[in-house]
Amino acid sequence: MAQLTGLRLPLALFLVLAALRVVGTPLDVDGAVVLTRSEIPLRDVVLSPYSPAYLFLLHLWAGVGDAAWWLRLLSLGLAGGGLLLTPRVLRGLGGTHASGGALWILLLSPFFLGQMTAVSPSALAFLAVIVELLCFLEYLRAGENRWLLGWMAAALVSLLVHGGLYYLVLALCLGMVFYRERYDGRQRWWWLAQLPPLGLFLLLSGAQFERFVVQRVSLTNTPTVALDQWGGLGSGLAGPWPLLAGGLLAVLVLTGLFICRDSRRDPRHGLLVLGSVVPSVVWLVWLPHDFYAVAALPFLSVLASMGIRLYPRWGRQLAWAALGVVFLTAHWYLL
Repeated sequence: MAQLTGLRLPLALFLVLAALRVVGTPLDVDGAVVLTRSEIPLRDVVLSPYSPAYLFLLHLWAGVGDAAWWLRLLSLGLAGGGLLLTPRVLRGLGGTHASGGALWILLLSPFFLGQMTAVSPSALAFLAVIVELLCFLEYLRAGENRWLLGWMAAALVSLLVHGGLYYLVLALCLGMVFYRERYDGRQRWWWLAQLPPLGLFLLLSGAQFERFVVQRVSLTNTPTVALDQWGGLGSGLAGPWPLLAGGLLAVLVLTGLFICRDSRRDPRHGLLVLGSVVPSVVWLVWLPHDFYAVAALPFLSVLASMGIRLYPRWGRQLAWAALGVVFLTAHWYLL
């Protein structure tokens, strides 16, 4: 009962803060651009290179009404579907002891809350990633093909959200290579299940990927831009707040990565490293698309929670107090 209550409280706080943003935030320029993209004929929406899955849903949703709160409610509903599964995924990644703290960090992150109420594909990307992770973890645990089919379906949907989410498929494949002896009985069906996602990725995003490799990979963000992006995970305010939030999160995440240094002993640790480092590097170094950060946040939250648990009691209390001050200050001024 205590554990259930511990899960309900951060979810309740998230819903309250999200409702305030949904009702009180007007449609911004980025949201207006996305809405305009969804207003084309439905057959063209399906063929759109920009997140056809989200544009399809937004096209149908906006047919009922186009008020800003109504459009944001679609994102919140998609996020809610993912949040129902998130505690189970966090527990599968970090264990029972780290999952509770990870849920608090994830749900109260100002960046995460903003993305889950924005008129953008981020909430749908989060839902697809969470379902993909849940099915993958359950397939490793039980070895049942129904979970593998669920994973494949989620991976295909994620590619209709954005081709860049194929990184998660590649990261999970790397994990299966690293731990091939431990999961020897899962290998054959796993690799056969890669054919549909690979085919869809090449069909929808092959040209863009080739263009990225040839033209974009040499163009990297400046350190200042990367630091601002990282700090934005903990605070969307101006001034020293992003620097403070980014520094605090970096210390906690690096401590969590230190715990995962011997990842050969625990596949969960290897998955945490791959799931956090790969999208974070892509997001910070090359492509500042918010869905990369959204996809990395569950892993980063688990690492930060694990990092907090490594410190003595007074250090844990100080870390939670600092996170609380940074997060709540951001929410206070952003609402």
